[in-house]
Amino acid sequence: MDATFNSDPTRRPNVAEAQAVARQFLATALPDVQRVDVTKVAPATLGEAGWEAEADVWQPNPTLKSLGLATGRPVLDHSRYLVRLDALLNVLEYELEGAVRGK
Repeated sequence: MDATFNSDPTRRPNVAEAQAVARQFLATALPDVQRVDVTKVAPATLGEAGWEAEADVWQPNPTLKSLGLATGRPVLDHSRYLVRLDALLNVLEYELEGAVRGK
């Protein structure tokens, strides 16, 4: 996904731009997203990342969805993601927080 907001390498993007890119990326990259709230955006201190964003994502419960159970209200599961962006606001990587990484 090309989520570049900033094509001028001499200008550093601001927090609002990084927040918008992280929100847009998660809303389109993950299935059936109902809501994305970016809760934290900060300049990255390690590696090639320019920004790190934390976000809360709500998606329909897959078990209820697969069983076709009708509910009065949507039953949403909550997940927290970390998104790393480079200095031009391209997404470098994203991960589900609390997920076990391979060795």
